[in-house]
Amino acid sequence: METYRLKNIAILILLLLNGFLLILLGYQTFQSRQSVTDAAGQLAGLYAARDLTLRDSVDLSQSPLNPLSLNRHREADQRIASYLLDGDAFAASQGGGIISYATEYGSIQFRSGGSFDGGNLSRPVDDPAGFARDFCEEFGYRDMSVSVQDGATLITAVQWTEEVPIVGCELRLEFEGNLLTSVTGAHVGWEDAVSERENQLNCVTALVRFLDYRELSSTVCSAVTDLSCVYALEGGFSLRLAPMWRVQTDTYTYFVNCASGEVTRR
Repeated sequence: METYRLKNIAILILLLLNGFLLILLGYQTFQSRQSVTDAAGQLAGLYAARDLTLRDSVDLSQSPLNPLSLNRHREADQRIASYLLDGDAFAASQGGGIISYATEYGSIQFRSGGSFDGGNLSRPVDDPAGFARDFCEEFGYRDMSVSVQDGATLITAVQWTEEVPIVGCELRLEFEGNLLTSVTGAHVGWEDAVSERENQLNCVTALVRFLDYRELSSTVCSAVTDLSCVYALEGGFSLRLAPMWRVQTDTYTYFVNCASGEVTRR
């Protein structure tokens, strides 16, 4: 009988403890949401005082991304070159971290910073848009755009990680009729990326930095319509993806560096 009572007491204590933890979690969630609401109200007021509208669609609960350190993947360079040049591309070092890949249809140079380019190509394709679409699907590019004028086709796209676009990893393919004549772009691999832990600007601070930039640069815009955190490629001796807040306005798109707070327009 005594054991039965002790079990009931223990169960009651556990239930009370779980209930307390749920209440605490709910309170913390409420505080977090209230903090976002308060920040949104203060920021909207600050914007209104400077004749700039902060749209209700702007999500101020977003968190910044972490920077990523990357490694160069020459196997991926080889695959891209072989795909674009239709065959097993022959590799040759040009020095300075530049590798050239060539077939009978031309050559493409890949640099250590992730960029690549090739002109005067003569690679035949059956359907430029279909070819580009398959390439984008194979190598992780999205947002494909196609323009055709006087028999020339220009196709652009942007490489994405699993979640966000990478500013600076754009793709540009030019066709004359059914011939691929020119390629420029950049590509990185993040499969073995290392996440860096650094203090990053939150979205509210980024929007304040943009507001200051607008005042100092006499930027012409009347509303911030959207905000999202994206990656930007930082090439050089080591590859790195740096997070940036992308601020979309009713005129142009701006970027606020999550580490330095620098504002740029691209």
